[in-house]
Amino acid sequence: MNDDQAAITRLSAILEDVYKKYRDNGVMPDDRKQYFSGYADALMTLKLLSQPELEALIEDANMKVFGMSVKDRREVLDIKADPSMFDSPACCAFRGHPAT
Repeated sequence: MNDDQAAITRLSAILEDVYKKYRDNGVMPDDRKQYFSGYADALMTLKLLSQPELEALIEDANMKVFGMSVKDRREVLDIKADPSMFDSPACCAFRGHPAT
């Protein structure tokens, strides 16, 4: 395995760790999620990873950890983890305004 492949394998392991913590605790570990995002951004900047490759890596990690696609996970698990995310319209929730 060359260094480029090792870096992508490491990125995949970081993401799987993030998802396992989310699966086990019901809360997305923001510090690890940010670490993953920074690592992925660095690989993309260095042209070691493309956007389609990143999307495939994310889809693969979801299948490994949750046994479902990203879309299915968002519909099934994310709603259970934080049902309040659907309590107010996005336009108001992000601006800090109460839903009207």
